[in-house]
Amino acid sequence: RVLRAYSQLDHEVGYCQGMNYIVAMFLTFLSEEEAFWLMVVVMNEQPFTLRQLFLEDMSGTHEMLYIAEKLMKQFFPKLSKHLHREEVRPSMFVTQWLMTLYTSSFPLDVVSRVWDSFLVEGYKVIYRTMLGLIKHAEGTLLHLSFEHILYHLSSFPGKVDGQTIMQEALKIGLKTKHIQKHANDWQRSARTC
Repeated sequence: RVLRAYSQLDHEVGYCQGMNYIVAMFLTFLSEEEAFWLMVVVMNEQPFTLRQLFLEDMSGTHEMLYIAEKLMKQFFPKLSKHLHREEVRPSMFVTQWLMTLYTSSFPLDVVSRVWDSFLVEGYKVIYRTMLGLIKHAEGTLLHLSFEHILYHLSSFPGKVDGQTIMQEALKIGLKTKHIQKHANDWQRSARTC
């Protein structure tokens, strides 16, 4: 009912797959009415504006994946080169993580920690968590081939400990200016297309 109500409010977005995971997580902690209003806020207000992820052109998703790939290259150059050699694009495994802000495949302890921080910090924690997850898996991924990388990353979410991931994520020197630089680069390239 929350998603039906939201789709009536925002006809441009309506309902898009992935939104259900976010609302389901809200309903774990909130009443239907509170979940609806929180959805309205995170979809439409800064620093969240999740609706950009769910628009028909998915412009926000494309930007988010661009930034994610650039951050992986910046913070994990060796792993990025290995993934490139194995023809594994970050979009092959981080799309679901990022589009649903980890609600679709990670344990509740990870999801609740990410969302607690997201509601205060915005997207920085989303990228920081991704980098923490990659850091946690890096040692294993460097020794795997294409199909084993994808298998490992598909089974990985259920095996992580929220506290460990968040501690590792906080050790990564991610700054808002890193994210903003890549976002600016994306927006410049999008304007020229």
